[in-house]
Amino acid sequence: MVKTGVHPSVIRSQSPSDIAVYCAGVFDLLHYGHIRYLRAAKQLGTVLVVGLLSDEGTARYKPHKPILNYNQRWEVLQAIRYIDYVVKQDDTDPTATLEYLKEHGFIFDIMVRGADYKGIPPGTEFIRTHGGRIVRMPYCSEISSTEIKQKIKEGFNG
Repeated sequence: MVKTGVHPSVIRSQSPSDIAVYCAGVFDLLHYGHIRYLRAAKQLGTVLVVGLLSDEGTARYKPHKPILNYNQRWEVLQAIRYIDYVVKQDDTDPTATLEYLKEHGFIFDIMVRGADYKGIPPGTEFIRTHGGRIVRMPYCSEISSTEIKQKIKEGFNG
């Protein structure tokens, strides 16, 4: 059963045997690249927490608003069997969310980031300071939400 919540405080304290994995994103117009990423992230541990970027956080990160608003994206994500919790993340830097979760008894062993991200991912220092590690996942270059939006805009016809 998927256990979800809009706010990090809904997450129960982790068990000592849990291997906790954290990843984050906008997850607008969910596609098979997202599913592959989430499945691979879940396979790294026993609990997968997804930080879902808020609409305001997305607006600071991307030049356009998501097609689906935060609540709609949250509802889609909470239905995915690989995800144990969905939490709101207000910035592309997950440190504040990770700190809040730590205050509520949750420390992450792994933070996942796409291999397409250049540089040191935000949140790395926090994760490493608390004994965790960063895992880079392969980027699915075959599809993207941006590409889907472009095809729709251009009137894709096969």
